[in-house]
Amino acid sequence: MDRYQGVAHLEWWANARTRLMRLPVEVTTAVDGATLMAVASPPLRQVAREELLALVDADPQFVLRMDDDTVMDVVVEQGGDAGRLLLRSVPGV
Repeated sequence: MDRYQGVAHLEWWANARTRLMRLPVEVTTAVDGATLMAVASPPLRQVAREELLALVDADPQFVLRMDDDTVMDVVVEQGGDAGRLLLRSVPGV
């Protein structure tokens, strides 16, 4: 994965027609070059953070839509602190 820093949206789709969440995030490539780090922008309130984590628990696969219209499937994990997420691309998709 090339170096990237910019604004994107994380989307969680229940099916091909139903998007349940669209979250604006600031994304940067992590030091290892294979992982993206994302921070909600603006920061999430407690209820929204709980809803996001419930979706991650249900199915951690999200769509990441970059500001340049690049789209990729990613697996979302908590990144340590409450506002940081780790995104790993889904191989073969």
